[in-house]
Amino acid sequence: MKKVLPIFFIIEFLSTSYGFGQEGFQEIPPGRKLRVYLEGEIRDFDYQRRNIRYVDFVQDPKLADIHMITTKVNMGSGGRRYYLNFYSGEKKDQIDFRQSYIRGVNETDDQIRINFRKALEIGLLHYLNESEYLDQIDISYTANEDRETENQIANDTVVKDPWNLWVFRLSGSGGWNVEENKYNFNYSGSIQIDRITDIWMVRSHFSFNSSTRNYKQDDEVYKTISVADDALVRVVYALSNHWSTGLFFNTKKSTYLNTDFGAYIKPAIEYNFYDWKDADQKIFTVSYSAGPSYYNYIDTTFLNKTQETFWEQNILLQFEMIKPWGELDAQLNYEGFLNDLGNYNLSAEVDVSFRLSKGVSIFFEGSGHSIHSQLYLPKDKVSVEELLLDSRKLPTTYQFGGEIGLRIYFGSIYNNFVNERL
Repeated sequence: MKKVLPIFFIIEFLSTSYGFGQEGFQEIPPGRKLRVYLEGEIRDFDYQRRNIRYVDFVQDPKLADIHMITTKVNMGSGGRRYYLNFYSGEKKDQIDFRQSYIRGVNETDDQIRINFRKALEIGLLHYLNESEYLDQIDISYTANEDRETENQIANDTVVKDPWNLWVFRLSGSGGWNVEENKYNFNYSGSIQIDRITDIWMVRSHFSFNSSTRNYKQDDEVYKTISVADDALVRVVYALSNHWSTGLFFNTKKSTYLNTDFGAYIKPAIEYNFYDWKDADQKIFTVSYSAGPSYYNYIDTTFLNKTQETFWEQNILLQFEMIKPWGELDAQLNYEGFLNDLGNYNLSAEVDVSFRLSKGVSIFFEGSGHSIHSQLYLPKDKVSVEELLLDSRKLPTTYQFGGEIGLRIYFGSIYNNFVNERL
């Protein structure tokens, strides 16, 4: 059975429920469509333009009536929750309306773009009462009466999950690259086991990687095999809307880092200066962890050690923000030893994009590491073979890297048409 609901009733309900009609939003002039600028992880933009014809999608946020930014958070099931944040008027840092959409782990690409479109249209309805196109839009609802009855019965019954919220992911791969004087072969695999609720989070990841590289120069043949195994288990408990505590356990093996076996266990505490319910928009956390660690080395280190035990500590500051003016992701990390403060590593990373003016934006990615703890380095000198094949970490006290770029666009502000010929 098909039911048609009056659009005016729905608009009135939405505006009452979510505070629609803020002073910052300007009435759409007669004869012009609502101008919308989309930003973030848009699911199949061409599909959205084809199927939402009652608005104009523009290429410059300065010319838009509505600026929609998509953010997302990962869910315990492996799916994602997308947040469609709608901004309007002069208060560009205040969300007028937020619509969410949950993407199931088994959804196809077509299902994802269709459900994303529905969520986008629900958000746009809040602003269409300022447009002359309002009386040309209807909302239809198609349902099966028997199916609705079944769903009602299911909703009244407690859902039983045979997996008790545990999610398992397995992956494996292998590859090769062959040339006349060199060839590479590698294989890897991983297992991820998670269980996530509002209070508890259990994440575990186990991975292995083996890479064989051969290089021939004149009559010399250089060969190396690199192995890296890693197992990480994190158990986190939510104490409040700001505080969290957890326990980290890790084991690893790495020929590149001269480690035959390494392990640590660290209790941790974390504080978020913002409420965790706003994690898709902004995060500012400081965390501290400390605990014992043990390392067994492949080759004797430059300090004549074959194994060592430490008390490690970590301090991490992390800040993330997504706003109409751009995005910012920065973190500062300290790693050191409680029983030897002279050995430590300090790293900083930043990723920022900033809209300078109409049609002009700049982005920057950078990282820096101050390295004062390479106790795993073997005492033997680096061989030519290890240099050519990059099979061993070299001594260093710093590491820097970055990228900067500029984006400029101009021309027609509209991009409603889709043409994919040839």
